[in-house]
Amino acid sequence: MRVSVVYLMLTTLTTSSADVARVKLTKINSLIEAIIHVESRGDSMAYNSKEEAVGVLQIRPIMVREVNRLSGFNKYTLKDRWSVSKSKEMFNIVRLNTTDATNEKVARRWNGGGNGHNKKSTLKYWIKVNKKLIEI
Repeated sequence: MRVSVVYLMLTTLTTSSADVARVKLTKINSLIEAIIHVESRGDSMAYNSKEEAVGVLQIRPIMVREVNRLSGFNKYTLKDRWSVSKSKEMFNIVRLNTTDATNEKVARRWNGGGNGHNKKSTLKYWIKVNKKLIEI
């Protein structure tokens, strides 16, 4: 009987690990989709001339430089901001380089730069992203 119990516990733990990984991926994808909605409503051709922000994630030139700095080499160009897949890659580089990452911290850093999570000005942005996250 003990063997059965141990077997069931190991099976449960294995399943739980897979479930946790799937939930994390779902949360990451949901966060990206919520930010895309707030930034451009999914319009890959979105352009904000005032900030030189383009694409679904409204990436500015300074963010491309920051992502390249975090990557350790110049992988991305300004043209890459128009690509949905490359924009998501850049977002994930910022996310992966966020210490103690929460959805709020990542979103606010995306909006306000490296110290964006501490800026009062990014709180309104986070409220919009969080509202969309709840809808997703």
